[in-house]
Order: sequence, then structure tokens, then C-alpha cells
Amino acid sequence: MSHTKGASIDNAILRAFRRAISEKKIPESQWRDFAAQIIREFTGFDTVDPDLLDWIACKSEHARPKPPKFLDHKLECPYCLTIRLRIPTDARPDTPIFCDDCGAYLGTWDELQTDFERQGGQNGVFRLHKGRIQRVE
Repeated sequence: MSHTKGASIDNAILRAFRRAISEKKIPESQWRDFAAQIIREFTGFDTVDPDLLDWIACKSEHARPKPPKFLDHKLECPYCLTIRLRIPTDARPDTPIFCDDCGAYLGTWDELQTDFERQGGQNGVFRLHKGRIQRVE
């Protein structure tokens, strides 16, 4: 699975779904099952978030609900597509932070904190779900 840096996994799944149903001429009656299959392939999880499934398999752009709001940007590893940070206990603003899963460099502690604040991370209610942070509204 290869995604460009900063790309949302939800949008990558949607693009793959749209491309596949167009190229393979998958009938609308099979879209939901096919979307679930693509989500499983992208995430590596057996369970599928029903809200994400509804968003991907929705037949009309106008009827499409908003995607689930996950915090990402610098927090999300562009390789693993999860938010699992290796943060030293004595982290300073210039301390380099790495993905705890694959070891990829994500930025300095200051950059990550600033990014989290820009996404509204100081206000609201959040849920940690399978390595991703979702805003609960």
C-alpha cells in the first residue's frame, strides 16, 4: 500500500473504490461489500467502521455524508497511517519524534504539538480507535 505523504487514508480508500467500480464495472448492488473489502485491504483490520463504509459506498456525491473527522497531518505516520508516537519522557521542543510502529521521522515535538493545536486538539472530545484519533461531536 503506497500513499503520498499527508494523504488521508479515507480519501485514498475512496479513490481506490471509485477507480475499481469504474474499471471493473461493479454493479451498485455490490458496492457495499466491495467497499468493505477495500477498507480491510487498506487498513489491515477485519472489522470495518460502519460510518466509513457508508461514506465510501454512498452512490451519490450530493447524498454523501461527511467523512469521519480524524486528526492526522503531522500526527499520522505517512507510511503506517496510524498515530503511534515514540515520545521520550524528557522531550524538548527540538526533540525528534518517530513513529513507534515503523520508526519513521515525523517531526520535532514542537512541530507535532503545534499541528495538534491547529487541528483543534486542545478543544473537544476525542476517541482513540485503532491508532487514529477521531473527534467525537
